[in-house]
Amino acid sequence: MDIRKLIEAYHKAWTCGDFAAARSFLADDLDFRGSIDCFSNADDFLAALKQFARMTSHVTMLKSFYDNDGAALLYDCETPAPAGVIRTAEFFTVSGNRIKAIRLVFDATDLRKAMQA
Repeated sequence: MDIRKLIEAYHKAWTCGDFAAARSFLADDLDFRGSIDCFSNADDFLAALKQFARMTSHVTMLKSFYDNDGAALLYDCETPAPAGVIRTAEFFTVSGNRIKAIRLVFDATDLRKAMQA
């Protein structure tokens, strides 16, 4: 599977709630670093992603970039107040037809407030 198809399939899977499919695109030893959490394996990351997806009502893709070993996505996640729309940049490293690393960047200030509520 080429990089673009892999990343698009992963993104579609998690945004549609198909976490079994999303997991199939991740390396077991996924290295995730985000604005709130860090994980060193796919299963722990997926548990957190499921929680976030429950708070998300819609995701709007704004821009995507692909190269030989990864991708970058820019998208908006609609969540309840006080977080509201969260502009998110996600950077992927791919190896062996699996997502090996994810760097997720967003302003977590309002999301932290929503998570405490």
